Amino acid sequence: MSARIPLPLALLALVLFLIPLRAQEAVVRQDKVIAGGPKDALEVRHLVLRGTNEEIGKALATIAKERFGVAVDSSSDPLRTRAQRRYIEKNYPILFDRMRGVAGVYGKKLDDDRWNVSGLSYLNLKAGCSVMYFPPEMTATKTGILSRDYDFSTGTIMGEKPPPGRLGDTARPYVVEMHPDRGYASIALCAYDLLSGVLDGINSEGLTVSLMADDELISKHGFEPAMDTGVGLGVLQMLRLLLDTCGTVEEAKEALLMTKQYYEFIPCHYLIADRHGKAFVWEYSQAHNKEYIIENPGQPLVATNFSLHKYLKDGKPPPTEKMKSICSRYCKLTECIAARKEKVTVDFIKETHKQVDLQFNPKSEKRAVGRTLWHALYIPENRSLQISFYLRDEPDADKPGESRVVRSEYLGFELKTK
Repeated sequence: MSARIPLPLALLALVLFLIPLRAQEAVVRQDKVIAGGPKDALEVRHLVLRGTNEEIGKALATIAKERFGVAVDSSSDPLRTRAQRRYIEKNYPILFDRMRGVAGVYGKKLDDDRWNVSGLSYLNLKAGCSVMYFPPEMTATKTGILSRDYDFSTGTIMGEKPPPGRLGDTARPYVVEMHPDRGYASIALCAYDLLSGVLDGINSEGLTVSLMADDELISKHGFEPAMDTGVGLGVLQMLRLLLDTCGTVEEAKEALLMTKQYYEFIPCHYLIADRHGKAFVWEYSQAHNKEYIIENPGQPLVATNFSLHKYLKDGKPPPTEKMKSICSRYCKLTECIAARKEKVTVDFIKETHKQVDLQFNPKSEKRAVGRTLWHALYIPENRSLQISFYLRDEPDADKPGESRVVRSEYLGFELKTK
């Protein structure tokens, strides 16, 4: 004879079962493919989240776990994991709340130092790039414009073709739109770490951020990756912090100077702009013991994959002629800008940046091609951006025996806070 559960208790059990589902649905307002697909190099999703930071962390962890099979990282050094957790709790409580959501999804205690829940690493990181910022007085739209090429291998972090059944390391980027209960709303291009993997983005105050690898530091001085033993914020987490908490360039400078930072894998530097027409490049010295803030008020600011601070002229970005042997992409961009006599248009910026798109075609069959995986244009004053994604190479019908790059149309986004 089976015991009958009283109707009120049965209804209560049903409600408790449905609460997590309804909470998830309330937080994830949209999760859809906007470019590419399973057969392309990239399949890009637009993810819109609205809720408390703990709920947002829970939603991201659920996606990482169910879609990518991500397991929470076991700590290789519990002491450093504890110090990292306490640092974030004190200095970045917004991320700490999201970590609480991650821990809940994986059934872990947030203060269990055997587990590191400060990130959701689902792919790897190594990237080249180029970024240009044009102040309002230079543009036809009378707004600032930040133009960003994200260059990377279509294969693994080491540039090799992924083995059967494995995705390329940037095959599943996300356009993550967050509307948290605490912190600014933002739209960001994210990869590698689903929790805080910002590569470029903009927030509701118009602050716009982007990162680039500093290949010169690597080639001349090597690097010491912290991996999961860093205490402070890694390069991707740092950009998420800026989007969450800073509204202007001046606030971003202060946050960068006051935050303990480390390279989780490779050295990077940033180009940051705001809606007031200000911009700067942030860099560290090779010893990571001195910070540099490079500005060019009223003039364009260009950065690629070398340390600008080593080649300054009178405190300004290096002139083209000084960089011929250092970086041809930097020279190409600065030459095109210098030759332009009229106001800069969006079309001019797109065509100029297209001239330095990555076209790496390896001779070895084991190596993967390298491409500009996306080009993004940000308008800080409008809180808007447009992005075109690399999809694939295909045979060129007009040129037998050759291939052509296929990209998505530019997709437009505007950050609406209400």
